Amino acid sequence: GIPCFNGYTKQNFLLKAYLTHCTGDIPAISKCLNLAGHNAYKGCRFCNLLGIYSTVNRHIYFPLNKQCKNLVLRTHEETKHIINQLSLETNKSRKELIIKDTGIKGANLLFKLKGIEFPWSFPIDIMHLYFENVAPLMYLHWSGGFFKDNKHDDNSYNLTKKELEYIGNLMKESKKCLPLEIGQAPRDISKYHTGFKAIEWRNWIELFSVPLLKDIFIDK
Repeated sequence: GIPCFNGYTKQNFLLKAYLTHCTGDIPAISKCLNLAGHNAYKGCRFCNLLGIYSTVNRHIYFPLNKQCKNLVLRTHEETKHIINQLSLETNKSRKELIIKDTGIKGANLLFKLKGIEFPWSFPIDIMHLYFENVAPLMYLHWSGGFFKDNKHDDNSYNLTKKELEYIGNLMKESKKCLPLEIGQAPRDISKYHTGFKAIEWRNWIELFSVPLLKDIFIDK
């Protein structure tokens, strides 16, 4: 701890810090926790959803027809038990089978901290979940670029090129009256959305999307 002085009680005390949460993108957290990662059969760190290998695409995927409300969640004690199994297993083949069946590769130092509880101490961060994931995908859907075939892209939620340009121009013009505190000046989303950073997607969702879309998606 760090020696500190309490101005209210006029006494010295020892300030201690405890790590309770840790976050990052999925590959980083997988390395941090010694997990097999999102490409494994048990790729989710929150539940035991089992992936299926596609012989066509040669990749593991998670079917959309699963009953997501009834998924079996991982627990701290269960994970510690699996880690203990792996540490005691001496046969390489059996050890690899445990890793495949559980998505857990072994021990990690963070589990030694009393303030840590797996998996809830490792939430999905808002930047990767929303601002660099959901937000750009929503824009692709609205602009008719979400699907590769025109059949699925042609729906009532698609904006016309003229509407997109109108929205983008309003964003560009708004920088004249926006405070510097919001960060980078807004760019025309119809022209530069492919180069948007996380902060720009955040501003789009929080500041621009609702006021600019409410008169276009009136019935939605």
